[in-house]
Amino acid sequence: MNPVLIYAFSNQWGTNISRRTLLELQKNFSSPSCLPAKAEGQRGGQGEIEFRLIRFHPKTFFEKYIKNNSYRLIIGLGDYYGDISKIRIETQARNLYRDQNINPFLPLYQEISLPFLDFVDSQNFSISENMGKYNCNWIAFQTEVYLKQYSPATRHLFLHLPPKINSGLLAKNIIDLLKNNQLI
Repeated sequence: MNPVLIYAFSNQWGTNISRRTLLELQKNFSSPSCLPAKAEGQRGGQGEIEFRLIRFHPKTFFEKYIKNNSYRLIIGLGDYYGDISKIRIETQARNLYRDQNINPFLPLYQEISLPFLDFVDSQNFSISENMGKYNCNWIAFQTEVYLKQYSPATRHLFLHLPPKINSGLLAKNIIDLLKNNQLI
């Protein structure tokens, strides 16, 4: 079985919510009650989870970790800049980075190839169609374009995280979502 990729953006200090939540997820998945996880830089095995950080523009990350790789599930964690109280499950990405098209020959929107989510706790999650127009949107759009052409069986989940909620609680809610929907 192909591995799961979970990635998060990191600011220069490593203090942003998506990075902190990724670290909490990595700790939780390393416990005996969850699947064994590989640390950054390790790869192999069945059913494993790879944890990766994006430190700069996501193009280099996309080329190295998504393009020409095979995952059964890709989960992106991004920081939401605004006042939200729930984790946002994004459903589409736009062909837009800042004020320019990412690729002028592609449609304006790409639907995110979400896994089937039967159980979503509406107290902790909301559904959104607004990825913004910066790094989160860029990587989600490029990932969808790639998956639709080269890996249509791969599911993709992008979560925008509220900046004012404890990263441990966010990680617990994400793990619950994944377990309740039998994604891990």
